[in-house]
Amino acid sequence: MNPGPLAATLLCAVIQVPGRAAAQEFLDRGTFVIVQGGVEIGREEFAIRPTAGRQGQAGVLAVSTTRFRDREVLHALELAADHSPSSLQETESADGRVIRRLSAQISGSRVSVRTASNAGETAREFPVHPPIVVLGDDAFHTFYFVPRAATGAPRTIAVVRPRDERPVSATVTALGLDTLLVGDRPVPAQRYVLRLPDGDERQFWFGVAGDLLKVAVPGRDLVATRTEPAGR
Repeated sequence: MNPGPLAATLLCAVIQVPGRAAAQEFLDRGTFVIVQGGVEIGREEFAIRPTAGRQGQAGVLAVSTTRFRDREVLHALELAADHSPSSLQETESADGRVIRRLSAQISGSRVSVRTASNAGETAREFPVHPPIVVLGDDAFHTFYFVPRAATGAPRTIAVVRPRDERPVSATVTALGLDTLLVGDRPVPAQRYVLRLPDGDERQFWFGVAGDLLKVAVPGRDLVATRTEPAGR
């Protein structure tokens, strides 16, 4: 499988980020350092920006490139203005060759997923009920779109992980204020937890400016932290 135009487009979209003068064009952008067991294993560059969307309707486009030592994952998520997802594209490469392509479409209460790899092609469709969040295993920036519950009031959402057979119901709870070391300085943040039905959880932190600062997966001893706060 040879890399297609999607891979090149996403890579340019993430790397060719304009200077600070155009910062207002972005909802968030930056780089996550991914650490597992205390060892850096990769980095994710991402950009989230408003777009004209389909048929001229306002929307949001989130793109990222996640690089590990042995593979690279390109991720593009389209959403409506209210952050409800409409489509997802993923391309995974190793040794310069595409090893997996995934395409998902979310329309109303249905999700359609098509995957192509060296093992062949698969397609599946399943129902889902809003509010919906699409979370990629290698795309930590997608936690930007998780609805943030008010303190002490858990919120129930449907989580779509494209490699799973079906969506799962999860709850989001605000855990209160916290302080993170981001780059070279402490940053005040609001901490949240997303709990999945199997007992697994994801913790994530937002800064006061609305920028996603950190994502932790305790069950995998994995943490993704911004290299610096937004606007620096």
